[in-house]
Amino acid sequence: MQYKESKIYSKLSLIYSHIMQKINYRTWAEYIYSIVNEYLPKKPSILELAAGNCKLAKYLSEFYPQVTATDISPNMLKAGSNVLVKKVCCDMTRLPFKNKFDLIFCAFDSVNYLTSRKKIIDLFRETYCLLSENGIFTFDVSLEKNSIIHTKQPVRSGIYKGIRFKQESEYDKISRVHKNMFKMKMSNGEIYTELHKQKIFPFETYFELLELTGLYTVDCLNAFTFDEGNSASERVQFIVKKVNHNAYF
Repeated sequence: MQYKESKIYSKLSLIYSHIMQKINYRTWAEYIYSIVNEYLPKKPSILELAAGNCKLAKYLSEFYPQVTATDISPNMLKAGSNVLVKKVCCDMTRLPFKNKFDLIFCAFDSVNYLTSRKKIIDLFRETYCLLSENGIFTFDVSLEKNSIIHTKQPVRSGIYKGIRFKQESEYDKISRVHKNMFKMKMSNGEIYTELHKQKIFPFETYFELLELTGLYTVDCLNAFTFDEGNSASERVQFIVKKVNHNAYF
């Protein structure tokens, strides 16, 4: 059986909504609103990074109409063609904007796709430059406990719109790399693989890199709660601000 390698989030975009069908995007948007609203002006400008099919942006736009959704994958943005928000295809470590934003957010452990400290620093520097003086940046990251849980049953499979798929997950505790391999057989018989790699950095690393880039942590929560996050959490939610508008790094 001959597989063709597919670019990340290329063929997967065709079945992404099915894979994520258990996600309650409205509840997720309500959570983001609940943790950031106290910091924002009445009509804030919002930027989402790694927005995927823009479903989260859709629900958040009910609270904040001025939402710009970005993603590095044009296929994922096209999958959200029914979502009426501004969309820009770009790399979140090289953002093309000149205007400032009151809120920048990144969800779905997308920051874990940045597999080196340098890339995370690039992200943090970009967000620093684009945040308004009192702006908020919030993002979630998956920690090691989450990877261990999700590799106990490493295979799931199914069929959606004529596409047969199988997902295999593994986590290497030494390299701290979590891999998700998607194998997809299309309705025309072509077979593709997509390999997704995420780096599971230690909890403390994010605080260190934020400090290096002129940002500081306002709060770090156990995701989807208001409890304090820690290294034993499965996923944590960071809320950060600029140290000051003249910070230099």
